[in-house]
Amino acid sequence: MTPDALLSLYEWQAGACFRCAQEEVYVTRIDRIVTPSGDTYELAACGACVLDLELERQRYAERTGRGYRPGSLGS
Repeated sequence: MTPDALLSLYEWQAGACFRCAQEEVYVTRIDRIVTPSGDTYELAACGACVLDLELERQRYAERTGRGYRPGSLGS
């Protein structure tokens, strides 16, 4: 799958990347953190970081014999 095809599997909006700390870039929601006090923080990643995370997921799936489904970060 090409990088463009992989990135098209996600919804994008302006924001900040939790992973590389770039601000005012297009990001996609990855997950959320709920603190012990009940505060919720959304985690979002930019395109370059999403590609890195997807590659890590794919390599892990290959090493462990698990299936890999692109586009499912945050699911």
